[in-house]
Amino acid sequence: MIYDIKPVKLKENNSVFKQIVNNLKKWINNKLEEVFTPSQPAEATFVDRININKRLQRALRTPGKQIIIYGYSGVGKTTLLFNKLKHHDIKFIKTSCITGMTIQDIIIDAFNQLDIFYTNEKNSTETNTVGGELNASFWLLKAGIKAETKGDTKVSHRRAVELPITPQNLAKYIGSAELCWIIEDFHKIEESHKTQMAQIMKVFMDSSKEYGNLKIIALGAVNSAREVVQFDPEMRSRISEIEVPIMDVDNLKRIIETGEKLLNIEFSETVKNRIATYSSGLPAVTHQLCLLMCELNNIQETQSKKVKILSTQFNEAMEEYLEENSDSFKSVFEYSTRVIHKRKNENPLDLLNAILEVNKENFTLSEVKEVIQKSHKDYLGNNLKKYLDEFCEPFRSEILRFNENYNTYYFSNPFIKAYIQCVLKKDEFIINKSFKSESFLKEFKVILKQEFLSARQAFIEDFGDGDFGTFDDL
Repeated sequence: MIYDIKPVKLKENNSVFKQIVNNLKKWINNKLEEVFTPSQPAEATFVDRININKRLQRALRTPGKQIIIYGYSGVGKTTLLFNKLKHHDIKFIKTSCITGMTIQDIIIDAFNQLDIFYTNEKNSTETNTVGGELNASFWLLKAGIKAETKGDTKVSHRRAVELPITPQNLAKYIGSAELCWIIEDFHKIEESHKTQMAQIMKVFMDSSKEYGNLKIIALGAVNSAREVVQFDPEMRSRISEIEVPIMDVDNLKRIIETGEKLLNIEFSETVKNRIATYSSGLPAVTHQLCLLMCELNNIQETQSKKVKILSTQFNEAMEEYLEENSDSFKSVFEYSTRVIHKRKNENPLDLLNAILEVNKENFTLSEVKEVIQKSHKDYLGNNLKKYLDEFCEPFRSEILRFNENYNTYYFSNPFIKAYIQCVLKKDEFIINKSFKSESFLKEFKVILKQEFLSARQAFIEDFGDGDFGTFDDL
């Protein structure tokens, strides 16, 4: 007897498909460091943000469209991009910028990663030629050698990076290899070189007529896209500017809930609410706090039986987080308050004191100005917006954010705000430069507790009075 068996197609939203996937996950052993990844792009706990996802996918499909993804540090720019590139099977090379990098440094780095070799010298008993035109026929793989002997002929190869390099050649080789070029921390490129970066994007756009998938994807801080357009207005309609905003509480909780399923653990609702809220929209903080709580419970991989993580252990994890990040807080404070040019009434410490005196979670330019004018009646504040905006930039450690809808500023996270408050209150810290003194730590925790209470109130206003827990043990 012959049976006519037809395969059943299961869609991702099919209940049977979902059940199969959930059953399979129970048999997969996940490592803790692969689930909660505060220092690396998240993959297992990746949370897709629909609106941003659509814009990024459209930009990736559009030939010649250059892409700039920007947003505050820790909001998930790299995670979003790398997951989309993996999903669409797009190959790439990546250049990570550091402060002071020039355009030439960046181009050389890209050429170096391509590992292009060309025939430099060919010796035989009859001829001796030197040369080697740069074109695809001279490409060798990374495993290629610089010199090889065949019979009576010796062929020598040299890395293409040793020759004069142009953006046109770079576009040609990246396009031929069917790659795209990712430039991380685009904002760290020297200001004087950003005009050239805009021109290179234009070269890549023109070359996309021959190589359809060729494009530059730059990851940078807020205003990165604006800078490119500023230096080359022709690029305005040829760049897809994609802002990755801070993540809302619901999506941060989705990260935690995905991790629960992968590790077969269960956080109490109190803990999930607190972690999500204190993360201040930064997935990196959510990953860090979840990782610490798992470590405190000796969870290093998927558990055979479900393990419940209690809310009482949150404070212990917070203590560990503060200790581990103490040097980072100190560095952020020093960067944000360094004096480049002395200014009357508008040095960084002067402005931070005024901001804290306003004593609001969200404050306006005029409110800060009014505080300064209490002590200096002749203060005009003509440059105040410029200096407040500096606190939103990477070179001031992005300690503030700006809400364009309401024209208000606010601190990027409660940890930094509490730390700055504590430093400005504790004169001995400025003298001794010590974070770990008992008096400083005690004061820091008191102030941080107050900031958490403010975060709790904001959570209640947005999501209702849920199971949020207390702060008595902090």
